[in-house]
Amino acid sequence: MAYVMALQQGWPTDDLKFKINNDIRGLINSVNDGSTSAFMWEWFTTKPFVDAGEVKFVSVIGSVPTPWPSWLIAAHPSPTRAPVDEVRQFLENLTTYVRAFDSAESRASSNVEYIKKHFGYPSEDIEAWLKTVAYPQSCLQISQEVITDTLNVLEKAGVVRMPEGGFAIESFVNTDIAQLA
Repeated sequence: MAYVMALQQGWPTDDLKFKINNDIRGLINSVNDGSTSAFMWEWFTTKPFVDAGEVKFVSVIGSVPTPWPSWLIAAHPSPTRAPVDEVRQFLENLTTYVRAFDSAESRASSNVEYIKKHFGYPSEDIEAWLKTVAYPQSCLQISQEVITDTLNVLEKAGVVRMPEGGFAIESFVNTDIAQLA
């Protein structure tokens, strides 16, 4: 996300340096002791630590939306590690649960109660978070635009190199499992 923010702001990306802090606790400790000057993490995940006074942010710089969806499933291309029929069945089942979770009724009641009970977030934070989250209607589809936009950002950030002739978008999706939309 630091690359994404740098690209969005027009900052150079060739000299970015990162410290690995492992998890949210490592990030909090390093911000508090001054060894990390900034970090990027999903706001509602971080908020309980801020509310409890466990992390001392000097300022919050704002929102850096990703150019890709938050909810995607990636599987190893080997059919022995990720058998096609099993991955397809998993995604079909997941679609059923995602649609149920994403329903207006669930967003207004059972989702809030579930998240509150299992993760301890206050209702107002859960309701605010749910307003910002979108889910796919089918886990068996991905748009070509998502793949293209993601590859463009990753290329600009120096994470991937475009092959001569460009990326073959269809090579990033096993069409025996999912379809490009």
